[in-house]
Amino acid sequence: MINWKYIIIGAALVVVLGIVLKTFEYGAFIGMFIPGVIVGYLVNNGYKNGAKNGIITGLIGGFILGIWAAITLDLNLPPFHNVVVCSIFAITGAATSAILDAVGGIIGSLIRDKIG
Repeated sequence: MINWKYIIIGAALVVVLGIVLKTFEYGAFIGMFIPGVIVGYLVNNGYKNGAKNGIITGLIGGFILGIWAAITLDLNLPPFHNVVVCSIFAITGAATSAILDAVGGIIGSLIRDKIG
């Protein structure tokens, strides 16, 4: 079951933690992973649903974070090239975050099963 409330919260956390933690080494990856653990913990329907919700969280949050990263680079390129670069950043961010959040969702659901 897809729980959109937790997905939106997790996507917002991906963006915020990705922006805040990018100043540290590997901080952006940690900022993408932690919301997956939180979403997997909150969903509480087994590791499969934790992974599904984590993937969707990662896709949405990583896409927004990738667009944010491309915009803040301020590349002085022609308009078409800016769109291409922004799209590449968004797709790469979404894919990376989806993988990290899927693993985080599995870990979060397993933590919930062990505690509760």
